[in-house]
Amino acid sequence: MAEETSASNCKIQLRLASCQDDLDALRPLSTAFHQESRFSKVPYSFDKRDALFQRALDTPDFSALIIAERQGKPVGFLFCTVGEYIVGTGDLFTTIHSFYISKDLRNTLASGRAATRLIKSAIKWSKMRQVQEIMVHVTSGLDLKRTDRFFRHAGFEVIGGNYALALSARPGARE
Repeated sequence: MAEETSASNCKIQLRLASCQDDLDALRPLSTAFHQESRFSKVPYSFDKRDALFQRALDTPDFSALIIAERQGKPVGFLFCTVGEYIVGTGDLFTTIHSFYISKDLRNTLASGRAATRLIKSAIKWSKMRQVQEIMVHVTSGLDLKRTDRFFRHAGFEVIGGNYALALSARPGARE
């Protein structure tokens, strides 16, 4: 699944996470994603993150962690799983749980290429598993208009929305 693209003076390489070193290398990026998101006030758990990403290593037929790298350093990632509809049987759906491009790379040509390549890789991965549809639940609160444009341009259809009702002073705050 490794792919490369050149943009100006940089190369973006994509690959599936395959070992614990990959999970460790994603720690700074996954932390940055959390800190930028609407959930930044929620205490971050590396243990929970590690267990979640470990699924990609333990069950590669049902989970994927796709890493975008530039000069050997992770600059983006996509985590997805495949499964049946919650009350259905037979048809398979991919859910993209996390999709992130580093803030340092954003607003560059390389960022757009990395994001596009990550989505195309998730589509390829899903097709290999005979998935009927890919679902993306955008709940990070990051650049929603641009995210919407990106996914529409990539061929995704809006089928609903995400809604939140804060029950504390700030989203993610604990009482």
